[in-house]
Amino acid sequence: MIQIALCDDDQNTLDCLEKKIVWYAKEKTVDLYINKFDRAKELKEQLEQKKDYQIYLLDILMPDIDGISLGKVIREQNERAVIIYLTSSADYALSAFGVFAQRYLLKPIKQNEFYEAMDFAVEYAVQKQKILYVNTADGNRKLLYEEIEYIENVSRTLHISVADGEQVISRFLRRSFEHDMAELLKSGDFIQVHKSFIVNFHYIELYSQSQVVMKSKRLIPISRSRQTEVKRAYLKYIAKEY
Repeated sequence: MIQIALCDDDQNTLDCLEKKIVWYAKEKTVDLYINKFDRAKELKEQLEQKKDYQIYLLDILMPDIDGISLGKVIREQNERAVIIYLTSSADYALSAFGVFAQRYLLKPIKQNEFYEAMDFAVEYAVQKQKILYVNTADGNRKLLYEEIEYIENVSRTLHISVADGEQVISRFLRRSFEHDMAELLKSGDFIQVHKSFIVNFHYIELYSQSQVVMKSKRLIPISRSRQTEVKRAYLKYIAKEY
């Protein structure tokens, strides 16, 4: 299930948005949970209590807390949530980019623009919920794709570096590294930079033609034969995310 927060001080807009999302969910056959807020302060209080949503639709001009300030609170907690801003004026578009808002919709909201924004948001949220199942000596582990920093193939075992610093080691691989990682590579968030390494684009801190430096400060080489492919994929990822 994908959780959505709607925040607008106008009750009619909230009700209209809720109906649009319900229609969208039925048409696309996706499971969406909606929580409505007519005061930004209430949503802010939930965020401070570590309540999280995958998608946020926020009005920019609200009396208690404006949508841009609320977006900054969201980004402090979850830098990968989808933020879609709603407003009757385009004057705040530049400010919206400051919190890496993925979409900006002008009121009255056009159906085709709303559906395009929701298509992007839902696809993005689904990708973030994907899981890699790892057979370890202690049993099967489930790792969210988004928490994996990089994977190293060491003597036919997976050495998985997790964002919190944990190292997860698999049992011996019966099939090839590429075969077992095929589904993960399809997600678009990962790339094989070397015969022994797959990295998560999100955790690349420094990119150069021959290597990447990850957030953990691990330096990972890029094979000469893969340099063009890696560069193209990395630029595509950056364009999509930011």
